[in-house]
Amino acid sequence: MADPGLGGQLNPCRALDPAVAGRTSTAVSSDGRSGNARRTVLHLAVDYPDAFDRQKTVAIRNFVEANRAVDHVVVALTRTEDPRKVVLVHGDGAGDGRVYSMRYLSPPFGILLYPAMAVVAWRIRRLIERERIRVDLIHAHKLCFEGISGYLLARWLDKPLVCSVRAEAESKIVRFMPHYHPLIRRIIRRCERLYYVSLWYRPTIERLFPEAAKRGRPLPNFCPGTALPADARPDPDRFVTILHLDIYKKKGLDRLLEGFARFAARHPEAKLDIIGRGTPQSIGRIEGLIRRVGLEGRARLRGALPRSELLAELPGFGAMCLPSHNETFGMVYVEALLSGVPILYSTGTGIDGFLEEVDGAVGVDPTSVDAITQGLEELRAGHARMRASLIARHAQIAARFEAAPFVERYNRELGLAA
Repeated sequence: MADPGLGGQLNPCRALDPAVAGRTSTAVSSDGRSGNARRTVLHLAVDYPDAFDRQKTVAIRNFVEANRAVDHVVVALTRTEDPRKVVLVHGDGAGDGRVYSMRYLSPPFGILLYPAMAVVAWRIRRLIERERIRVDLIHAHKLCFEGISGYLLARWLDKPLVCSVRAEAESKIVRFMPHYHPLIRRIIRRCERLYYVSLWYRPTIERLFPEAAKRGRPLPNFCPGTALPADARPDPDRFVTILHLDIYKKKGLDRLLEGFARFAARHPEAKLDIIGRGTPQSIGRIEGLIRRVGLEGRARLRGALPRSELLAELPGFGAMCLPSHNETFGMVYVEALLSGVPILYSTGTGIDGFLEEVDGAVGVDPTSVDAITQGLEELRAGHARMRASLIARHAQIAARFEAAPFVERYNRELGLAA
């Protein structure tokens, strides 16, 4: 399979998954049965593990795998600024034939966003025609990015469209590119539903685009495999933060370290583990921050941990702290809560909006070191009460992020269920 790419020039395609290369996705169900009775959802997603980057978040893949009542075709998108790297391959690099991995050309910072997404839509249309892919619904997983491609495809193919709202990305376009507002309004009007992964951002969308109000539904990220261990013995003085170290400022680590230094001055037993991967340059900068605030021996960099190891170790911590800026959702918050670990999170971003009446979730202003310090004090003082509450209400909290009811409503409202 070769992809026309840009300017009509063919790009060579190397099939990374030989077992699935060249196989069509038409009417083949996940259980191997003939699929005419089953609906097929075409997903357009930048944040999906693919043949070019296996480290992308698994949040959208969790949603796809949770919805077994329909068939799925995923076009996983990876941006490049090098036209020589524009290419399309069948597969995700790990044997999943539902996935097509597409590198697309686009400058950074949303420059030429519409033309870039229009070319993506054209390439996907050619893919659908060439592979004879059945499409019953298009799900674009960011309103202001993939949503542009999804909108064009929905018009060309005359298919229904839904979009997810992930505020980390959407807010940049909505705020800094107001000339895109008319296009966003047209996309919203075309959508059957808007699915808010960032529920806190819903009021902003509905204020700017009143058409969105009747279309909105919550759709949190799912966190399968998180269970409450019966034998955990947490240390209330042992704190943890979990992040990608290369974006430590966006994740609020700089202010967290300042706040933790103030907190640790009053609590000599308090320690902070920093878990996550990063480049040597990022690690060096963070080590410098630790020295600058006087946390040598109190804050330690642990590196990355496999998810299974992280979930096994998480219940031993007293609290998980991540005062991020402009977080889309943050699966680690849910994983901590379901492990019986209280959390410090940021108000007005991330998981905010899904945590009403959860005693064990302390919201703070991520721009204020004073607020972060006070939040740490609250977590330490209320640790026993918060942990007991999280254990007692584990089932109710888990239900807020349980896949089944959200998937069932998705299929029912969109007419996908057989």
